[in-house]
Amino acid sequence: MKFVLARHLVSCADNQIQEEENMGILIEDGKILRVSPLEELKEQLSDPSVEVIDPGSSWVMPGLIDAHVHLCFDSSLNPITALERESESETLLRMAKAARQELYAGVTTVRDCGAKGLSILALRDAVGRDDLEGADIIACGSPLTVTGGHCHFLGLEADSLTEVQKAVRNLCRQGVDFIKVMVSGGNMTPGSNSLINQYDRDILESITYEAHMRGKKVSGHVHTTQGIENAIAAGFDTIEHCSYKDSSLQQDVAYSKELAAKLKEKGIAVCPAMGKSYILPPEEGAPLPDKVAMWRDFQNSRFSTTKSMFDQGVSIIAGTDAGCKNSYFHEFGLTLEIMHDKVKLPVTDVLLSATFRAAGALGILDRTGTIEAGKSADLIFLPQSPLEDLAVFRNVSGVMKHGVQIRQS
Repeated sequence: MKFVLARHLVSCADNQIQEEENMGILIEDGKILRVSPLEELKEQLSDPSVEVIDPGSSWVMPGLIDAHVHLCFDSSLNPITALERESESETLLRMAKAARQELYAGVTTVRDCGAKGLSILALRDAVGRDDLEGADIIACGSPLTVTGGHCHFLGLEADSLTEVQKAVRNLCRQGVDFIKVMVSGGNMTPGSNSLINQYDRDILESITYEAHMRGKKVSGHVHTTQGIENAIAAGFDTIEHCSYKDSSLQQDVAYSKELAAKLKEKGIAVCPAMGKSYILPPEEGAPLPDKVAMWRDFQNSRFSTTKSMFDQGVSIIAGTDAGCKNSYFHEFGLTLEIMHDKVKLPVTDVLLSATFRAAGALGILDRTGTIEAGKSADLIFLPQSPLEDLAVFRNVSGVMKHGVQIRQS
């Protein structure tokens, strides 16, 4: 048994942030056994068979959840080129390194929103068994896209109703955790256009039906307002980016209060997936050279539409899009700062977006996202209160995953 002294505990339970003083966390077999005031745990604290972990004056909070990464990309100026020149085994080794970088930054769980092939499932399982150091991985394998569509180079192109049904069934048979769909085009794929709606509503409905029948959630990469409407109608569980771009070209952004209200009503969480590229000059942040002019307006519109959704009660969860151009696996804290400084979310909501709300949206709240009895002992240690300054996540002082101390400064 282990005993973590938490002189400052940041609780994220019940969708609230509370700071508690002088608490003790009992851990057994990698899970939290009990969380109580120290004065109620004197017997356990004095037991010589109990391993006492004393992080000093650190603030203790749940391990973070990065709800949108691409472990197969390398964060370079052209992640596609780097991926295409590697063998599958080389990519797998690099993905393992990326998962470790996330863990050392305080992220104990990542949701990989698109990989090349299914080798990531082997990495997921190895990390889950603690054979390798790394953040726990929720994986979709290759995302569904149309022929030549966004991220077609990840290996799963499906166009017709029959093709997408077969693709979803095969992914589920192979053991993916969820299904990812490129509802609209994207910005980083040459020849793709984020204003294109790649799938009609009837196909999206079929994808959701096939996935939900097999107990899998469905996530959609969506930039267009029409695509958002179609994904909501189809019953998607989360929407990535959710940019409200006007595919009719009548205006740059076509924000819809009605659609935001439906997102809230149906409990569909939105992951904006904002990394460093959103605060760099457009010449550096744009995913491709021909997207520089677009990117300048895109950065600001994404901040405003995300804040509008939040103001309407939509659940916003944190994700970095790490692996894409200039978005790095060790900079999850930067995304939290962007959500506060640029999107203007309150600090408490930023913290919940990376813990309780993310866990709920991804279907893993029963095992992580809060510090409560019965959950995995996934903890991070911070040198000061995150409520005072989110920059504290740039220097996480300690990480515990499954009850094992991974790093301690």
